Amino acid sequence: MRRHQLKNFGYQLEISILAVLAAVVLVLTEAAPSLAQFRPPNRGMPGRREGGGTRGGCPIQQPGLTALMPESNLGRTLAPDPTFFWYVPQNSVAAAEFVLLDASNSEIYKAQMAVPTEAGIVSLTLPQDQPPLELGQSYRWYFSLICEPLDRSADMFTSGWVERVEPSAELSAALATAPAADLPKLYAEAGLWQDALTALASLRQSEPQNPAVMTQWQNLLQDVGLEALADQPISSVDLAAP
Repeated sequence: MRRHQLKNFGYQLEISILAVLAAVVLVLTEAAPSLAQFRPPNRGMPGRREGGGTRGGCPIQQPGLTALMPESNLGRTLAPDPTFFWYVPQNSVAAAEFVLLDASNSEIYKAQMAVPTEAGIVSLTLPQDQPPLELGQSYRWYFSLICEPLDRSADMFTSGWVERVEPSAELSAALATAPAADLPKLYAEAGLWQDALTALASLRQSEPQNPAVMTQWQNLLQDVGLEALADQPISSVDLAAP
């Protein structure tokens, strides 16, 4: 009888443990943002994701200056003043420069700024006091590390494109009610690279100890072949006209 009771007790204990574990898994699953695969636009643009230039005082190491953008060189956005991201290696450069051109190759914004000397990812947000990006328009940007101020041919630079698009009615409705943790997934599935990256970078900086956020960040960079940069710290610099 006792043996039978002990057997039943062991069975009930096992069931209870499994129930607790299932509840824990359920809670963690609901709390973690779901992963999403980035869906790039169907077209590519000419650009340079990895920085070129090896003369002068520019650092020559791997990984070198790298734009965080898809291999198509095009990042789409809903924002009138989007944020851009680059990996900047350890350096002793004089300054960095950002230039934005419209479709006719006319310069519409130019600024220089200091960048951290330690390796990491830097972000630049277009200032709100500048004219907003127009819907349906493609803009080309250049981001350079100025190695020799008197010899700009020695710059190490990257280049790419950004395009502001209008969201569908379904996406607008989803974004209006989505919590911050779900925004990267919505943006990524809509092919909005700049917005997905910006939303995840914001989450990573506000919740640095959240493993689910870090997994999302790593997943997004892996989608575009930049997983080697996923562990780099993120900082922002202010754009100011030279």
